[in-house]
Amino acid sequence: MDIPDLADTVRLDCDVLVIGGGTAGTMAALTAAENGANVLLLEKAHVRHSGALAMGMDGVNNAVIPGKAEPEDYVAEITRANDGIVNQRTVYQTATRGFAMVQRLEKYGVKFEKDEYGEYAVRRVHRSGSYVLPMPEGKDVKKALYRVLRQRKMREKIRIENRLMPVRVLTEDGRAVGAAALNTRTGEFVAVGAKAVILATGPCGRLGLPASGYLYGTYENPTNAGDGYSMAYHAGAELSGIECFQINPLIKDYNGPACAYVANPFGGYQVNAEGERFVDSDYWSGQMMSEVKSEIESARGPIYLKVSHLPEETLDTLESILHTTERPTRGTFHANRGHDYRSHDIEMHISEIGLCSGHSASGVWVDEHGATTIPGLYAAGDLACVPHNYMIGAFVYGDLAGSHATGTLPDVEAPTALPAEQLPPRTS
Repeated sequence: MDIPDLADTVRLDCDVLVIGGGTAGTMAALTAAENGANVLLLEKAHVRHSGALAMGMDGVNNAVIPGKAEPEDYVAEITRANDGIVNQRTVYQTATRGFAMVQRLEKYGVKFEKDEYGEYAVRRVHRSGSYVLPMPEGKDVKKALYRVLRQRKMREKIRIENRLMPVRVLTEDGRAVGAAALNTRTGEFVAVGAKAVILATGPCGRLGLPASGYLYGTYENPTNAGDGYSMAYHAGAELSGIECFQINPLIKDYNGPACAYVANPFGGYQVNAEGERFVDSDYWSGQMMSEVKSEIESARGPIYLKVSHLPEETLDTLESILHTTERPTRGTFHANRGHDYRSHDIEMHISEIGLCSGHSASGVWVDEHGATTIPGLYAAGDLACVPHNYMIGAFVYGDLAGSHATGTLPDVEAPTALPAEQLPPRTS
């Protein structure tokens, strides 16, 4: 392949530039388009199967359903789980807008579990309150969203550019005016001018190679490499909660969650090598992870997710969830080791350190509209510092950012010449 000269920069323009086509980015693009904006959705992979949502999710972790829970109780629970280090205004947005988002997703074709009375079948995993809402066909969530993106009315408003690797948010006079990217298929350099930029690139799965040499120690989708943290930082946006880094339980020797929070409502729980339960809640918190680490390093380690005691019907249900969504290779992994949930509990370990607000609190600072400290720049999803935001929070903040960004468009002039000093030097 001939590498194009950097002087041959491709220029694209839009009203709203969304970087990242996963959970938050897809919703941001849809909302911005519905509000009349000309949207460019830029994705380093392919939007059809990109992001942590690519293979679906088993359910949502933080659905505040009227009649089942109260927003204030949810905010209090997340405040406790994160040791009080939260911006409660941002968490409250997820709490109050999550139910409407569930209903919106249902209109898109996403199915949520309901009981015999037709009510949402929320389950308890948190220390206090029931917020977990399973999705029986969760493996198809991204497919449902992509179908909506490709509807004719959306195609007219949303231009998708796949295989573009973003490298910088461009700024002029302290305001975000676009982004620079590299086409990973052609080698072309791409400069995008925009009135508003929404970063939705997911978390930073790990900070370099594991010091332990334990290469499987990554909880996140490996493509979540911290792109947005870097771009936001270089643009001058404030990062927040970095000390609240992410460490999660995972399946030993496997790149993916152990999903104790999935098994817990079915009767599964964490035990040490002596079969003793050592945590009183399987919901993530700094305290829980401290207890997990201590137990692994003690004479009572290793630790396991105990499921072998569960009835056959329950195990069938668990397998239908864990072996089909998010990381469907779990089933193959267990089978290759000759392990079966009926005879073997799941050995667990802990992940390497990463940055993620969706599961902890480390991200780009945003207000309750998803706006960062740089005018014209927004962040949503696991990248945005909204503690324990998870999937519903990513959708909510994608929606908030898309809506707020389009509301500012009448007062913003479209950029003409982009800042040359932030683009690659011409080689003539």
